[in-house]
Amino acid sequence: MMKSIPYLLAFLIFSLSACDSPDPKYIEGNRKFLIGKWHRFSMANGYSEFDIDSQYIVFYNQKVGRFGLPYKIENDSLKYLTNHYAAKITDYGDSVLLEGNDSTKATLYRFKEPPAPFKTIPEVKDSSSFALYIAGFDKRLTREFEKAGIKISDGTEKREEPAYQELLEKSNNK
Repeated sequence: MMKSIPYLLAFLIFSLSACDSPDPKYIEGNRKFLIGKWHRFSMANGYSEFDIDSQYIVFYNQKVGRFGLPYKIENDSLKYLTNHYAAKITDYGDSVLLEGNDSTKATLYRFKEPPAPFKTIPEVKDSSSFALYIAGFDKRLTREFEKAGIKISDGTEKREEPAYQELLEKSNNK
């Protein structure tokens, strides 16, 4: 019994010191958890995709197009280097919650497909790689809108005439 006390004491000391160590996701400058391909959908901003590397967040959506911003991680916050926007980051593994200094909240979801749905968001808009990216983007955008209950039509579906339009046509034919 006396021989096990030093082992128990050593285990207790190591356990307590391990609990006090900083979370590797939030060590200043660590961007590894954020690097990758992400997407988000909101009713206000539509569907967006993010291609994040160790220096830039490259963003593409149907409203704004493509742009990239340099960023840095300080403690548990993301800060753009060329903009006043900063956000507290909460990492959930397959998603990241950003709580912005402008009172916005955004959840980015990591792409789950084994091969990434896009390698990079191309810079040159008049290229075949950009055309391929846009084709895939449009499919992913449509899927996200449909998940939100919004049907996107390509214009080939036959429109149903409203009842009042039929009444107007009947009255004009008399």
